[in-house]
Amino acid sequence: MTQYTVGVITNPNSRKNRNRRERPGRGGRAGTLQAIVGEGGRVLETPAPEAIAPALRAFLRAGARIWVSDGGDGALNWMLRAALDVLDEPEFAGCGLPMVLPTNGGTIDFVAKTAGVVGDAPRLLAALRDLVARDAPIPSVELDTLAIEGVRRTAAGEAPFRSIGFAAAAGGVGQHFFAKYYASDDPRPFDIVRVIARTLVAAPFALTPLGRLDPRLGRYAADLFEPTQARVTVDGEVFPTTACTCIHVASIPINLGGVVRVFRGAAEPGRLHAIYGAPTPLGIIRNLPRVVIGATPRGGGLVDGPCAEMTVEATTNEDLAPVVDGEYDRGVRRVTFRLGPPVRVVRLNTVGGSRLAT
Repeated sequence: MTQYTVGVITNPNSRKNRNRRERPGRGGRAGTLQAIVGEGGRVLETPAPEAIAPALRAFLRAGARIWVSDGGDGALNWMLRAALDVLDEPEFAGCGLPMVLPTNGGTIDFVAKTAGVVGDAPRLLAALRDLVARDAPIPSVELDTLAIEGVRRTAAGEAPFRSIGFAAAAGGVGQHFFAKYYASDDPRPFDIVRVIARTLVAAPFALTPLGRLDPRLGRYAADLFEPTQARVTVDGEVFPTTACTCIHVASIPINLGGVVRVFRGAAEPGRLHAIYGAPTPLGIIRNLPRVVIGATPRGGGLVDGPCAEMTVEATTNEDLAPVVDGEYDRGVRRVTFRLGPPVRVVRLNTVGGSRLAT
């Protein structure tokens, strides 16, 4: 098998790639990226999640020591999930996870921002190609992860599952936010502002008799404030209410499009940062300015601080639907978040034509 250093996965069916207009005769997105990486890399299309594991096996067999996800946080998340199972296979015992590179192809790209990755896929791949060709050191940074284990409802009954990620909105306002955010045809950071602004406008209609004037607008805010019915246990302590309006945990600081900044405590390696509890709608609204400037959220019924483990368990027949790195994980009955294995992320900055690492 031909050996190469860089393995790239790209999903031709992703929203971003469907909207791109590649030049004719280049083999679409995959052909464009393959022309950039050249003989030192290989680009494989992964039109469905089931196609990712075979691609990673091919990369491992070819000796690729850098895996690139052509996309944002979700694309990286799917790649890491598949890697969990592939690296457990006897053929790849002892291989370890290669360095990874997200390419800012998503709607928020908080992992890339945290790692200091700046630029789009073509520029980042060109910079990486040049470093590999010169046999130069590959700049990187190590990020902590969330190890995720739980039980999911399936057609055959409940079944265990495991996953990996960096940030999870397991319930409450953070999880409901993503439903509003992804309602846009092409969500961008401005849509974060739009969701927050519309919530502030709609809140009086949800919390007062004004809702009779515009029930639809009132419902918009009421959906965001709806509690998640779940038992939350953090480091062995059970939260006293099962109607939680915030259930969030992360292994790295999060910056959502320069608008929302949370989990600053996760900047310290080796610990998670949790934000959970049952603040009222007014308590959530009062904290919006604080999360915009990156200050610690405050208010009755809200806990914000470090943790080693968080378990969330559904207390009704309604399943949980945690959002991990922007991806919904539906049908969950119970889930536990712990500190996961560190991931080494290639750190490149291609702004202004520079291909030097920050």
